[in-house]
Amino acid sequence: MTPSEILNEINGLPFVHSDFNSKKLLTFVAVVRKNIYRENLHLTTYLQPDFATALYNRHVAGAPEFPPNQTLSNAERFMLAEAKANLKALLPEWEALLDIPVNIHKMLNQQVSLTNPVLPQQIFLGEAAFTSITDLEELLVHELSHIWSSLIAEIYDFQLKDSSNNYILPSGTGGKNPRGVLLACLFAVSALNYHQRLLATGSVRARPERLDYLNQYFLRSLVTLKASAELSEIGKLITSRLDEFSCNLTTNTVRR
Repeated sequence: MTPSEILNEINGLPFVHSDFNSKKLLTFVAVVRKNIYRENLHLTTYLQPDFATALYNRHVAGAPEFPPNQTLSNAERFMLAEAKANLKALLPEWEALLDIPVNIHKMLNQQVSLTNPVLPQQIFLGEAAFTSITDLEELLVHELSHIWSSLIAEIYDFQLKDSSNNYILPSGTGGKNPRGVLLACLFAVSALNYHQRLLATGSVRARPERLDYLNQYFLRSLVTLKASAELSEIGKLITSRLDEFSCNLTTNTVRR
């Protein structure tokens, strides 16, 4: 299937389009992993985090190691369960996205959170991730956006081979490649959708200032992507869909 056909089959992008077909994407990815492994296992086996991580560790040159981590405490697991339940109640259309098999680890450095496309379905959360339930909810959306978007990249990479690493994110973080910018743009619009829904419900936890920051982060990332000559075909198609989303976002803002 072509990149265009893949995006049409899965109905857009995770956490962006409400009719996104998560089951179909998982099936496509399981088949990709099966073709790499070359064993006739049940497709659900290929969707287990540890299996997928071990698979890519064997087949990707320079695959990263896990950062220093430990098991989550009971209190942290309870807080994660509460955050996930809150998200399902707030955005029921995201339930399948929230239920993807993932391993969540407590990170032992100063980072707030971390995922890596070559550590599929592994999430690392730092101490600061558990500052408040709202912070944790946004970080779950953030990192799960990376997890789901990276699944698409397993089928077709977002960037051309040998793309440069001289891109800078709106946060000021440099040394990024086009894939990293696109993943950041996708996280921003996903978190933006979360905060918009929180605000629309009249929640006392709504953060209009965070909404404004994410909106600007998304738009500035999009400008960087549109100016890049190093996106692959699917990278360009995803950027185009995000550009359409930005137009709708601007229209809705004007109407308010």
